[in-house]
Amino acid sequence: MRTNVKLPPGETQRLLELYARTGEAGYRDRIVEGHLYIAEIIARRFSGRGVDFDDLFQVAALALTKALERFDPARGIQFASFVTPAMVGEVKNYFRDRSRAIRPPRRATELARLVDAARESLIQRLGRAPRVDELAAEAGVTEDEVLEGLEAASAQPVSLDQQTEGEDGEMALSGALGAEEKGFADFETADLLRRSMDALTPQQREVIRLRYFENLSQREVALRTGVSQMTVSRTERGALERMRRGLKPENE
Repeated sequence: MRTNVKLPPGETQRLLELYARTGEAGYRDRIVEGHLYIAEIIARRFSGRGVDFDDLFQVAALALTKALERFDPARGIQFASFVTPAMVGEVKNYFRDRSRAIRPPRRATELARLVDAARESLIQRLGRAPRVDELAAEAGVTEDEVLEGLEAASAQPVSLDQQTEGEDGEMALSGALGAEEKGFADFETADLLRRSMDALTPQQREVIRLRYFENLSQREVALRTGVSQMTVSRTERGALERMRRGLKPENE
């Protein structure tokens, strides 16, 4: 049963040590129940992608129980920091296993096709990458729909066998799932960051995407979007300020 009750860190450590020493199911159940709030956060984060919240919650909760069996309290690692990435990894694996059955919404697929065709046409005519407003006019859709189409086109599945850079050289992406160094605080921050990006205007999102995801300078962003560098700077400042407000804890 889901619960929002969180165990104090000292109580968590005490129960972990007792369970490691005795293996009693009562200690295990109290530890799991005290950390189901993480499963709820993860299920909310990944819901709305063709899978029900309750199914995702069950997957994350089961991963929590399995991770508990592998946890060694003597290693000095925070339990939440250990189990959260394992739970996220299990949910991602669940999506991977269902990937053949899950299809993007038809509207998103149509937008992606429209935007891609408009982009190819404008590149040939203009000799440069088109702006969002130019794509909207060419495709006959709104700027928000252009961004939705671009997002749908870029949301391609990534193989877990894909090689990525690890601390000891290249490693499969699947090897990073469940890594202990990714803490629960990082997961919460990522969720807050996503929601703060959703609060931006289409122009602000585009500037932030180009500046911080494509690592373009303000001058390059200005050339890409067809506005002045001063406009880019002003838009970026406004976006960052709005994001900062969204990232502040509620009690502030």
